[in-house]
Amino acid sequence: MRYLKFGNMSSFALSITLSLLIPFLASAQKIENDGHIRKVLFIGDSMTGWMAERLNAYGEVNDFEVATVVWDGSTISKWAASKRLSSIIKQQDPDVIFVSLGMNELLEKNPSVRLAVAMEKIKHAFGDIPFLWIGPPSWPGKPGGEALNAYLAKELGEEQYFQSSSLLLQRQSKANPHPSRAGICAWIDAVADWIPAHTQLRFQSLKDPGTSRMSRGKTFIYKRMRETL
Repeated sequence: MRYLKFGNMSSFALSITLSLLIPFLASAQKIENDGHIRKVLFIGDSMTGWMAERLNAYGEVNDFEVATVVWDGSTISKWAASKRLSSIIKQQDPDVIFVSLGMNELLEKNPSVRLAVAMEKIKHAFGDIPFLWIGPPSWPGKPGGEALNAYLAKELGEEQYFQSSSLLLQRQSKANPHPSRAGICAWIDAVADWIPAHTQLRFQSLKDPGTSRMSRGKTFIYKRMRETL
């Protein structure tokens, strides 16, 4: 039997080399595409920046990354009206989308009418990508929010909506709705504890990165209130 030569390697030797490499390559491909979440896209209002940094700290010890888009003062309606949402999702190509929206619509009394079209647009932009919507915390000194929370829970389903209103979070000041850094860490820790038992999101693990650790991911986009997305 004759074998062709490729440089200094015969076709027989090449076939043996390939037969040894193929299982290794297949194994590497399996590791890369094992179904675990490797990339999170975190979008939302001014709450989102520190939330994403705490989540990215989880990612650093649990093998996933977080890309962030913060739009100060934004609302569900503003995100729905933006033509950039779909292109951001396409560009980032995430395994899951985290959302922090609703703080600026917390006191909306009729969300099922006022927000229905906007919610459909946002969910349409997400397509088949799994998502988790993290609801807004309570607003110190401003009772309300029951209508919005009830609407979002019903609209999104219990696997895709984390209700935050009952959490006791440290705030930046007495009347400020924004949590302090410690409050943000406690908030995301609560979400991480909740995910395994209440969702089908497949993180490799969600081991705690440490009490106060926060880390900004490679992609962090910040837009001011008056800017367009």
